[in-house]
Parts: sequence; C-alpha cells; structure tokens
Amino acid sequence: MKMSRRGWNNIIIFAVASMILIFKYVELHKQEAGPEPTLSGQLLPQGATVLRLELPELVIERVGTEWRSEPPIERPVAVIDAWLHISLKPWQNAIGGAATSDTVMVYLANSAAPIELSLFSLGEQHWINSWQGQLLQVDADSYQALFPEVSQ
Repeated sequence: MKMSRRGWNNIIIFAVASMILIFKYVELHKQEAGPEPTLSGQLLPQGATVLRLELPELVIERVGTEWRSEPPIERPVAVIDAWLHISLKPWQNAIGGAATSDTVMVYLANSAAPIELSLFSLGEQHWINSWQGQLLQVDADSYQALFPEVSQ
C-alpha cells in the first residue's frame, strides 16, 4: 500500500499534535500533584555541583579536576563529599540566645548567587540551616566530617 505525500503530511501533523497534547497533560498533572517531596536533612540540593566552599576556618575550591584548600588539608574532596551526602536530623526546638553563629558560603555550578548557611554553636552542640532553611542538628561525627580540624 503506497501513501501519497498529502497522506504522510497528515500523519505527521496528527503525531505532532498528539505529542503536544501528551506533554501538556503531563505538565498539568505535575502541577496538580504539587511540589516534589524533598529529602529531609540534606544540607545541599540533591545533584548539586560544588565549586567553592567557604567554612569559618577553611576555604575549599575546585581548580580544574582537583580540589585546593586554604589552609591545606589532607583530603578536601572528603569534606565536599560530606557536604553533598550527609543526612542530619531536623531540629524543632529553639536554640538558646547564647549560641554563637558562623556563616558558610557554598558556590554551586548552576547558581549565580552562593547558598548562605548559618552554623550555630552552643558548647559542644551544633546546628546548621539547610539550603531550604530547615534547622538541622549536627552530631559530633558529622561535625568532624563537615568541619575538619585545621592545623595552623
């Protein structure tokens, strides 16, 4: 069975119109479902690419395919990995007024402005706000992974 050029054009037009309707339906369905659930306790967005991390006593930045830290530390990539993958417990209570705070700046590849996080400390207890503004409790092991000791 041979089809004319006009017949093929009609099939192509019908297929394109169908695809447009399918894409619109999927987009509408996603909007009705609401925002996608986010991972609780993540410091940075999932799949983020960190270019520079400015901690209170340490700066780690990507230089080509390598990582450079100032002051130098043994494994800066382990610190970046901890920031990307560590999961912390949400904290619902208030933090005392005597808590001190430091700022952490995270520069991501897909963002023009850095993410500014606040680290709160009260004695040996620490809390940090996530990229979504959620307050998270930082246990001692997680604190060591996120904020390594800097020898001066």
